[in-house]
Amino acid sequence: MKTTASIRSLACSLMAALVMPAWAASLDPARIEMLGPIPLGETKAGPHQDAIVRNIQTALAELDSDKLTVFGQSYSWRPLEPVQADAAGLILSRMELGVDGFTTGHLSVTGLDKVQLFVDGQKQEKEDKGFKLALPTGDYQLLVVAEEVVAGQSPGFEFTGAEASDQVTLQQGKRRLSARQLFDSPVVSNLQVSPKGAYALVSYRRFTPEQEDTAVSRTELVRVKDMQVQQVWDSAPANALFSPDEQHLLFSQHDKLQAMNLKDLSVRVISGELKDASGFRFVNSDSLVFAWNQEGKDDGELVKRYQALEDRWSGWRDNSQLYQLDLDSGFIRQLTDDKASSSLLDVNEDKGTLLIGRSLVDYSSPPHGLSGLYELDLASLTEREIGQYRALNDARYAKSGLYVLGGPNFAGGAGLNVSEGLTANDYDGQLYHMALDGSNVKALSKSYDPAISAMQVLDNDDLLLKVGKADRVPLVWYDASEQKYKELTPQLDVVKHWAASEGDQPQILYAGTTTSIPQALYRQKLGRKAEKVWDSANYYADTRIPELEEFDFVNARGQNIDGRVYLPHNLDKNRKYPAIIYYYGGTAPVTRGFTGRYPFNLWAAHGYVVYVLQPTGTTGYGQDMSARHVNAWGDDTTEDVIAGTQAFLKAHPYVDADKLGHIGASYGGFMTMWLATQTDIFAASISHAGISNITSYWGQGWWGFGYSGVASRGSFPWNNADLYSQHSPLFHADKISNPMLLIHGDADTNVPPGESQNMYTALKLLGKDVELVEYKGDNHHILTRDKTFHWWSTILAYFDKHLKDEPQWWQHLYPQE
Repeated sequence: MKTTASIRSLACSLMAALVMPAWAASLDPARIEMLGPIPLGETKAGPHQDAIVRNIQTALAELDSDKLTVFGQSYSWRPLEPVQADAAGLILSRMELGVDGFTTGHLSVTGLDKVQLFVDGQKQEKEDKGFKLALPTGDYQLLVVAEEVVAGQSPGFEFTGAEASDQVTLQQGKRRLSARQLFDSPVVSNLQVSPKGAYALVSYRRFTPEQEDTAVSRTELVRVKDMQVQQVWDSAPANALFSPDEQHLLFSQHDKLQAMNLKDLSVRVISGELKDASGFRFVNSDSLVFAWNQEGKDDGELVKRYQALEDRWSGWRDNSQLYQLDLDSGFIRQLTDDKASSSLLDVNEDKGTLLIGRSLVDYSSPPHGLSGLYELDLASLTEREIGQYRALNDARYAKSGLYVLGGPNFAGGAGLNVSEGLTANDYDGQLYHMALDGSNVKALSKSYDPAISAMQVLDNDDLLLKVGKADRVPLVWYDASEQKYKELTPQLDVVKHWAASEGDQPQILYAGTTTSIPQALYRQKLGRKAEKVWDSANYYADTRIPELEEFDFVNARGQNIDGRVYLPHNLDKNRKYPAIIYYYGGTAPVTRGFTGRYPFNLWAAHGYVVYVLQPTGTTGYGQDMSARHVNAWGDDTTEDVIAGTQAFLKAHPYVDADKLGHIGASYGGFMTMWLATQTDIFAASISHAGISNITSYWGQGWWGFGYSGVASRGSFPWNNADLYSQHSPLFHADKISNPMLLIHGDADTNVPPGESQNMYTALKLLGKDVELVEYKGDNHHILTRDKTFHWWSTILAYFDKHLKDEPQWWQHLYPQE
C-alpha cells in the first residue's frame, strides 16, 4: 500500500511530466564554432548597434574564408570554449542545424548575454523560453552574436522542441539545397553585345535578406576579349545600344538620350526630353529610329465601353509609333502614323528601309488576330504593305527577301507537316523564307522537330536561332548554304539569355543552367570552342544537389514520352518514399532549368521523389506531337500522365504508390483538376491558376480567346458544346475523391481567379476535402521574394500533410481558428 508521501511524490512526478518539454537536448559543443571577442568600442542598445550586428552577419555570409580581419586584427573560427568574463567585444558562434521534418521549439543560450540569433541571415524573435524557431525540412546556418559574457558560465546551447517529434541535429559537411539559395543566388539577367563584338553589357541580379523584395542589380560594361570591367551601374542603363563604330554607348537617363564615350567614359546629352521613348536602333551612323508611346484615353470615371476583345488588356489603347532622330542636329521626325501601334522589326541600312509589324483586330478565323507586315522607305517616307498574316511571330531582313518565324499555318499552311486527321499547333514555331513582296514562301524547318522562338540574321545570311528541343533550350546555327541546323550550346540545358555581334562569325555570349548545375555565362566565337567566363557555383559549393536520372516510357501510340526523376538525398531503396508528379501539358515542355517557379530540386531535397514528364501535345518533338494538343483538352495528355505514373512506379519500387501527389499550373492546373476526375491514383492534388470551366476561361480574362484560337481551333461553345462542357473539370467535380489544394493570384488576368473559385464552390458543396489559397494582388505568376517563399512553403506543407502524414507545417502556415 502506498504511503501519503509516496502518493504525493508520484503526483509531483506526473505533474512534472506534464509541464516538462517534449524534447530537450544540449547541442554538442564539438560541432559549434566561435570567433572573437572582437572589440568594437562601447556597445549601446539601439538602432545603431542593431545595424552593426546585422552588418556583421551580412559580411560573414559573403566571406568564404575561415578567417576574419577587423581593423587590422585577424580572427579565426575555433571550437566552442569558455570565454574570460572580462573579455570585451562581440563573440560570434556558428553552427549548422538540420531538421528532417517541420520542427518548432526554442533555442536557449547560456554563458552569453545581449544575444541575437540569425538563421540563414534572418533575425529571430526572442521570447522568455529563448529564440523561437519554426524550421521546415532542411539545413540551416545559425549565427549567434553576443555582446557580453556571463561570469562563471561556459557558452552553451540547448534546443527544446514543442513536441516529441521536434528534434534537431548539428550537421557537418554539405547542406541540403534551400529555397533561399534558389531564389537569392546571382543570375545573369540580361546580355548585349556591341556590333563588332568588342564590348558587352552584362547584367546580374540577386536578392539578399536585407533587401527582401528588392533585387540587388549590377550591370557591367566589359571588354569581351578578356571580360575586363570598364564601367559598372547599379542597374541596367535604359534603352542601351552601342554605336555601329563601337565608339559610344547610348542610353536613356532622366528621359534624355545620352552617349558615353567608350574610350574615356565621358558622357554627353544628345537629345531633349524623350519621355516614353524606347527601342532605339541605329538606322545608320548619323540617325536613330525609336518608338514613342502615347497613352490611350479612357471613357471617364463611370464606364468603359469596350472597343475590341483586346481592350481588356491594359495599355491596348496606347499608341506607339516610330520616329527618327538625327544625331547631329537633334531634329526628330515622325515616320509612321497608324491606328494600330507600329513595331520596328528590322533595319536595312543598305536600302534605307525599315521592316514594321502591326497587330490588327480581325476575328474572322483562328487564331483571332492578324499581323500586318510593312516596309517603310526612309528617303521617300512611303510605306508599302508586304502582307497580312495569321500565325506570324517575327520577321527579319535576309540578303534577299525575309526570314520569318511563324506557326505551321503561316501563309496558308506553308509549314504544315502533320499526319492526316490532325490539326497543327501554331505554338510550334517554324522558320520560313519569302520574297520582299510576300511571295514565294518556303518552309525551312518542316522536317526539323525543335520549335523555333527567336532569331538573328548574320551578314552571310546564316542564322542564330533559339529553339525548344524537347525539354532543352539551346542556341542553334542555321547554315543557309547547307540548309543544316547545328547546335552550339551543349554546355547548358537551357539558354536563358543570349546576345551576339554582327558579321559572319559573331562573338556570342549566352547564360543559362542545366538540371543540376546552376547559372553559368559562356563566351564563344561562332565555329570555335566555348569558354566559361562566370558561374554561381561558389554559392552552392557547400550544398548537396539532388541526383537526377532520366526516365522515359513509350505510350499506347508508340510515342516516346520524355521524363526525368529527381532523387532525395541519401536515397535508401529499402524504404518507401512519397512522390510528386509534375507536368504542364499546355503545349510547351517543362524545361531542364536548375530552378524556376516550380523548384523540383528543392522538392527532392525535402524528401520527395519527383517525376517530371513531357506528355503528348508538347512542342519540340515534331508537329504530330504538338498537334495532339489541339481540340484535345486533356485527352491524350491524361493518358500519358496516368500511364507514365504507372510506369514510373514499376521502375521505382521504393516509391510509395499510396503517397503520390500531382501538381500543375495554368493549363497544368487544368490538368490537375481534370486528372482528379479521371483517376484515383493520386493521394493529393495541387492546381495553381488552373482552368475549371473552359467556357468561362475562353470568354473572360486577357488571353483565353487567343489561346483557345490555337488550343481549340475552330471550336466554340455553339458548335462544339461537348468540348467546352464535358472536358471542363467543373462538370465532373463529383468524381473527385482525393484532397485538392487550389492556389490562385486574386489579380490573375490570364486565368481569372473565378476558375479556382468555381471548383472550390463545387467541392465544398459536395463535401469534399478542398482548400483555396489566394495570393493578394498577384497575377498569373507569383514573383516577389516573400510571397514566393510562402507559396513554395504552402505547396510543400500541403504535400507533407497528405503524403507524409505530417500536418505540422500546414497548421503552422494556416492555423485553425
